[in-house]
Formats: sequence, structure tokens, C-alpha cells
Amino acid sequence: MNWKNSPHRYSSASIVLHWIMAALVIGAYATAELRETFADGSTQQSLLASAHALIGLAVFVLVFARLALRSGPKPSITPAPSRVQAGLATAMHVTLYAFMIAMPLLGWLLVSADGTAVQLGGFQLPALVSPDHRLAEMAEEIHETVGTIGYGLVGAHALAALLHHYLVRDDTLARMLPRAWRHR
Repeated sequence: MNWKNSPHRYSSASIVLHWIMAALVIGAYATAELRETFADGSTQQSLLASAHALIGLAVFVLVFARLALRSGPKPSITPAPSRVQAGLATAMHVTLYAFMIAMPLLGWLLVSADGTAVQLGGFQLPALVSPDHRLAEMAEEIHETVGTIGYGLVGAHALAALLHHYLVRDDTLARMLPRAWRHR
């Protein structure tokens, strides 16, 4: 697997992590939404809550791997975007990375303040805070609000990639596509 970006493409590792993270974010949203369709305290709701927590933890761990891979030179976009477009892209990426760090932390804070242990097989995450009902309610509200904002962030990111590909006709999207998808 290629770990370094080329002048015109992201590394294989970056591409694989990008699409894994996309699938995990979709999974986090799916488990959160599906959980609401089951009765409180049901086995299905509990399993979906556990899956949601596990997915959130995976996002939290992998986002740091993505950041480490981004530390090298970025492949250039051909044709080069305007300074405004480049600035907007940077702002979007910073916001998405903050989102992928903040959401798992807010979820962990929420379950800690609720007095619930996060079990991952035989391993238990340490509580971030002591049980505190008011803090749990506040963390839940913030987690849900940021989650709602996240729909817009993820949608805007995907829309921008498609606009670049089909309207602007630059290689923004192609730089992050797996080889098998590039010429379709």
C-alpha cells in the first residue's frame, strides 16, 4: 500500500481511510436514526446504541491516522482552483476534522455523565466525568445539534466533490477515487 501522496493523487492509504471514514460516518448516522425506531430499553435499541458507540470510537481513532497522513504534501488540483475556492476547501476540511473529533468526544462525555459504561468486548472505556444528569442532558443536546449540522457538512462536502467533477471539470474528486473507479 502506498503511504505517500504523489503530486497528483492521494496515497492508497489516504484513499482507503477516506472511504472507510465515509462508511463509518454513514454507519453512525444510520445506527442513531434506526435506534429511534425501536422501543426504549429494547434489545434492538441497545444493540444499535452499542454499534453507534463502537462506530464513534472507530471514527475517533481513525481521524488521527487521517490527520497523520495529511501531514505530507497535498496533491495539486488541475486546473488550480481560485484562492477563494482553496480557502473554502480548507475551511470545510478543518470543520469536518473538528466534527469527526468532537462528535465521538461528545458521545463519550454524554454516556459518562449518564453513568453508562462503554463496553467494547471485554474492554471498558474510562468515564470522562462522574455521573451528572444535567451535564448528560446538555451533552446530549449538543451531540444531537452538532449531528444535525453534520448532515449539512457531509452533504456539502459530497456536493462540492461532484460539482468539481461534473461542472468545474477539475481532478478534485479523481484524486480521492480508488483506481477501479477513476475512469467510469
